[in-house]
Amino acid sequence: MNPAGRVLTGEHQPPRDPSWQEKEKLYIELKHILARQPGPEAAEKLQVYQRTLREKTKQLKALTAELNMHESLSEDYKYEIERLAHELQEVKKKYLAQKKKDQEIREKERNLAGAGQPLIQPQRPDGPRFTGGGFSLKQHNRMTLQVLEQQS
Repeated sequence: MNPAGRVLTGEHQPPRDPSWQEKEKLYIELKHILARQPGPEAAEKLQVYQRTLREKTKQLKALTAELNMHESLSEDYKYEIERLAHELQEVKKKYLAQKKKDQEIREKERNLAGAGQPLIQPQRPDGPRFTGGGFSLKQHNRMTLQVLEQQS
């Protein structure tokens, strides 16, 4: 401004000091840099994002641990299924072997019945018969005869 109160423009301005111009340039540059800097809202958003990131990281770790646990259980179940399948195969083999054995026995019984032989054959058809403890029903030994004679 001049002494008359008017603003001087362009060529009417008095010459400035060179250090003053440098300071004005630095001021303008700093003003532009500060304009590009984030404000307090950005810092608050950053804190919210960091807190959310920590929470999500915790959730991810928990889910990863749970996934590992379920994978381990799945492997255990697979091994158990394989073991049971093998056990079932063994039981089937034993069942079929027993069934075949029973069928062979029935075939032998039919063959014997067809040949006219009795299904149950006595051990010694021509010898003495024993019952219970192996005592002869027809023969008495001397002691039993003596006891019988004394009682009468």
